[in-house]
Order: sequence, then structure tokens, then C-alpha cells
Amino acid sequence: MFTIGQFSKICQVTTKTLRHYEKLGLLVPIRDETGNQYRYYTSEQVPRLKQIVFLKELGIPLKTVKKIIDGKQADLPQLMEEHRRHLLQELDLCSSRLSKLAWWKKSLEEIEVSEKKQYDVRLRDIPAIKVRSRREVLTSFPNELPTLIRSVLEEINSRGGICSGAPIVLYYDDEFNPAQVDVEVAWPVNDDALATGTLAAVKAAVTMHVGPYDGLEGAYQAVFDWINQNGYRALTPYREVSCNDPQVTPPDQLVTEIIIPVA
Repeated sequence: MFTIGQFSKICQVTTKTLRHYEKLGLLVPIRDETGNQYRYYTSEQVPRLKQIVFLKELGIPLKTVKKIIDGKQADLPQLMEEHRRHLLQELDLCSSRLSKLAWWKKSLEEIEVSEKKQYDVRLRDIPAIKVRSRREVLTSFPNELPTLIRSVLEEINSRGGICSGAPIVLYYDDEFNPAQVDVEVAWPVNDDALATGTLAAVKAAVTMHVGPYDGLEGAYQAVFDWINQNGYRALTPYREVSCNDPQVTPPDQLVTEIIIPVA
């Protein structure tokens, strides 16, 4: 038998961690002398501890780890798949945060030309546009929107069609709620057989934003300022037209057209 200190050195796990595992019922000492608080482990317990450490390193919660090693997890493949999807979501989130951090770092290093970007807002008549579109309520907006845009494009391509313009994203909500975004993705098409509808002609306040998507709030502020100052009323759905492909365009060169219908 090994003392808790010896077992700690053998398995490269702190005694504090071993006591925590004991408290959770994950790894109980083979003998516990309560009078002197000595704990003893055997070599047969090493594989179990290694399994606990391995599963914990995968990010699996310790309560679930206990079910797995005790053989009480009924559907292990399903749990592995669910955890894989969870890790992919965390990876996407970390990638997004790293991109934002890199952009922030770059912006701090650049010389500020002006504290506020100037936007040229114009009143325009937007003609009716035939489109193939799909409208959904997204609960994980940053992750789901690119997939929705690509899926509608793939529908057009699979039918041998081509788009006649850049993708248009329409927002039907008056207020911002990232957990529930009512959005429609529309690709302009000329072929009636491909079209699922037509975007109505509208009079709109329009401006162009050059730069990453996370800077669009400045463009929206400029358009809403113009609308309010000129006595108009903003109408939904708002439109964003992505003029270039974010997969091949540097963030500082992205061009987005903001179109807000007015009355």
C-alpha cells in the first residue's frame, strides 16, 4: 500500500486533488485511518486515477466522469458526441475572441485619424429585387448566420443557378436580442424558377461601412441620426448587404451597405 503522499508522487496528482476525488466518491482510499487521518492507496487504483485525469483533461465534468468509470453512463457514444459539439462551440467562441483581441491590438497600434468615422448617408429609392431567401429565428446568431447564408447559396448552386448580386440580410426585430434574432437571408436571382419571393421596393436611408462587422454600430448610429434629424421614421426590416466575401477579405477591407427603409 502507498500513503497519500507516495500515491500523489506516483500519479503526479496533488494530495488536495486526491482528497477532493475522495469527497466526490471518485477515488476512495483503500484504507482510511480516521484517528491519524492517514490514507492508503494500492497500485490497482492507479489505472482508475489515470482514467479520471484523462477524462477531466477532456473537460468532462467530474460528476459525469464518475458515471463513466462506474459504468453508469448508459450511452457513452452519445455523451462523447455531445461533448465534441460542446468543445467545437467553445473553440468557435475562443477563435472569435482571439480575432477581436487581434483587431483591438491592431487598432491601438494605429494612429487615430479621427475619433469618429464619418459616414455619408443618402436617401435612395431601392428597387424591388427578386430573391431566393430563407427566414429563421437564430438563437446563436454569430455562429448560425454564416451557415444560413451559405445554405441558401448552396440551394441556388445545386439547381444550376447563379446569383445576380451580393447577399442581403434582413433584420425584422426593432430591438437588439442576440439570443433570438428574426432574420432573413436573401440572394438576388434573375431566374423566376429560383426565386422564392421579391423584396419590395423601398425608400431608404443608406450608408456604406468599411471595416470589420463588429464596427457596424457606428454606421447604424449615423443612419439613425440622419433619419431622426430629417423627420423620417425608420421601418423594419433593416437590410445589410455584404459587398465582399469575409472568407477571403481582410476585416479592414470588408464593405457593408446599410439600408434602413423610411416613411
